[in-house]
Amino acid sequence: MPTSELATPLPAPAPALDASRRWLLAQSALLALSALLLYGAFEGTDLDRALARTLFDAELGGFPWRHSWFLEAVMHKAAKQVTYVLVAASLYVCWQGLKGRLSWLPPRNALLAALGMVAIPLATSTAKLLTARYCPWDIVDFGGYAPYLGLFEAAPAGIKAGQCFPAGHASTGFLWIVWAVALRPAGLRAARGALLAGLLAGAVLGTARMLQGAHFLSHTLWTLWLAWAASVILAVAVRAELAAGERRAA
Repeated sequence: MPTSELATPLPAPAPALDASRRWLLAQSALLALSALLLYGAFEGTDLDRALARTLFDAELGGFPWRHSWFLEAVMHKAAKQVTYVLVAASLYVCWQGLKGRLSWLPPRNALLAALGMVAIPLATSTAKLLTARYCPWDIVDFGGYAPYLGLFEAAPAGIKAGQCFPAGHASTGFLWIVWAVALRPAGLRAARGALLAGLLAGAVLGTARMLQGAHFLSHTLWTLWLAWAASVILAVAVRAELAAGERRAA
């Protein structure tokens, strides 16, 4: 047998999944698992109403914080206006990234961030039209007129379907989570900072509305899940750079 045949190299092993692919697979698995946990925690128990009862005053027949000036004027109305300004400013940053002027924000990631900031609130509003769940203050248990509905239950005949799920106001905080994905090329510190900011903003705004009786806890947590899922889906759609790096700021 010729020496050349003996020296023929074996076929190279299949290349390992790159960092971006591994990250996407991990995110997909976590999204699926968290959806199951949320569904089991809130559809299999009465946790939502149990928590809402701690905020409800039976003697007053309502939620004491419902008409709070701070929660309504500042945390609801003013916070929404501030979000509009911040999103507009962020869209300008995205435009600079699309033009290739920011080394830490690649064009496709800039597109991801811009689309996410718009798509997450729109997806939340659309989901409201596809579900029939009512706000806590609408529920009979809390002085309202409507029944408590499960996630896939339809509104009873003769009663207009509720449009309280998921939580719209919380989405104006959770929309910043898309930056946790868009900033991955800038390094894990930047991505984690954006994630923390988005989680805090959504949690604060969501809690404010829960104190008023406008939403159950599940409404807020499912909004977080939706923002997270939308960010990952958009990242795939625009083929954003997802490998964590250490790009230098321009």
